[in-house]
Amino acid sequence: MHISMNFVMVFVTLIVTVPFIWFVLAEKSGASKKKKAFNDAAKGHNIKFTLKEAWNNTCLGFDEQENTLFYININTAETKVQKVALEDVRKCVINKTSKEYKNGDKHYSEMSRLDLEFTFVSNTNPVVITLYNAEDNFSQNREVARAEKWLSIIDKHKHNKNNVIAA
Repeated sequence: MHISMNFVMVFVTLIVTVPFIWFVLAEKSGASKKKKAFNDAAKGHNIKFTLKEAWNNTCLGFDEQENTLFYININTAETKVQKVALEDVRKCVINKTSKEYKNGDKHYSEMSRLDLEFTFVSNTNPVVITLYNAEDNFSQNREVARAEKWLSIIDKHKHNKNNVIAA
């Protein structure tokens, strides 16, 4: 009787723990594949990250030597890569788009999209980097704080007529 009871306890424990361990390992494997994809894309564009942040299927990095911002999104069928030379950036702004909902007498607002929009000194077309899109990601995770952090980095390194480069 004790042997069969022990067998049942071990069996139930395995049924509970094995899927949990399997999901944790699968998530780590997926994260390492994303990290490899980000690093491969950066190497393909000769980018060496000084600062990098990856979340969901997106990576945003900064190469201080090249003064370049590098954006990779592997959420779509084809990988979206954008490279922004910060010495040509005139202005960068955060564009936050929200959807308004009404339920009875209560009003709700939900962020649907968060972008960084770049305008350039050379008057080339503006570039938009999407940090959050509700259609792609259902959960929000510090997106506004992330956008503000990267905006401060961009403002620090963007084109400035007062910047003096020592020879």
